[in-house]
Amino acid sequence: MISHMGWSRLAAQYAVPAVPATVNQETLTFARIGVAKYNNAARIGFTVEGLYLSTWKIFFVGHPPLFIPWAAFGPVQTQTFLWATTYTTHISTTTGQVPFAFSNNRLLAALSAAQSAAH
Repeated sequence: MISHMGWSRLAAQYAVPAVPATVNQETLTFARIGVAKYNNAARIGFTVEGLYLSTWKIFFVGHPPLFIPWAAFGPVQTQTFLWATTYTTHISTTTGQVPFAFSNNRLLAALSAAQSAAH
């Protein structure tokens, strides 16, 4: 099952019952968690404390909603290939790190702001 390649590792620590209705969500056109791609299947929502990550209902089995505090994210690296820019980082868990890649500029800005505020 695709969720065992990264999502379930995050869910062991960061699963939540639901994303609050007050959190605005948007679809990630490019996302990779571990080795699994979630292009147009993962949704994100930001708060001051961290990132909500969920999937469309059709993918819900094995993919509970997650709330990941900003402090769990590692440094962000930018990669550009042809016209596409992606960002890679990792999410720390009690059992190690899970690679996370995305191409959303709003997520990059929120993550950068949170990391700047922490220093």
